[in-house]
Parts: sequence; structure tokens; C-alpha cells
Amino acid sequence: MRNARRSQSQLIAIGQNAPWVIASRLGALSRAASTPSARDVGELQRMVEEKWLALGDGWWQMAAQWWQWQAGWWLRPQPWLGPIGDDPLRWWQETMRAGDAVLASGLRPVARTVARNRRRLAGRK
Repeated sequence: MRNARRSQSQLIAIGQNAPWVIASRLGALSRAASTPSARDVGELQRMVEEKWLALGDGWWQMAAQWWQWQAGWWLRPQPWLGPIGDDPLRWWQETMRAGDAVLASGLRPVARTVARNRRRLAGRK
């Protein structure tokens, strides 16, 4: 259950913070309209850049988590091997936990970026 809460809490944090960040940025863009300031242009550039950075970071973390699970998975007895194999129910539960760990490791950079943006934009005047 602990692992399931990990990805769920990150999805909830993204769902709570992302609409606020989007509304804040769209409001700033609409106020800037035809004459954006250097600050507004910098915010636009940052907005695009941070999405790619969070995507790349999340992708690498998911890949590392998946490879870590795969390395351990091949070293254990498999349920289809018969009497020497592992319990199929336990195998499926472990697979579900591993999938959630992969998802959580990919969501972590996105949730961190969105929360950081909300704090930064909330303090901005």
C-alpha cells in the first residue's frame, strides 16, 4: 500500500498545483499582450525549458528504476517453472509494486517542478 500511495500523492500534488501555475502564467501572458517585458519573455522561455528538463529527468529515473527491477527479477525463481518457481500471486503483487515504483520515479521530477513553480509564482508580484 505504501508504494501505491507514493504515485497517488504525486498525481494529487500535480493535479492541485498545475492548474494554479497554468492560470498564473496565462494571466501574466494576457496582461503582457503585445508588449511583453523581458521578465515575461524569460518566463516563456523557462516554461518551455523546464518541461523538457522534467521530461528528460523523469524518463531517465523511470528507466533506472525499471532496470533495477529487471535485474532483480531475473535472479528470482519464476512462477511458470513449476514446483521450484515462486508463488504466482506474490509475483503479480511484486510486479504491480514495481510498476508503481517506475511511475512514481517518473512523476517525481514533474511534481517537484510544478510545486516549485507554484511557490515561485505565488511570491511574484
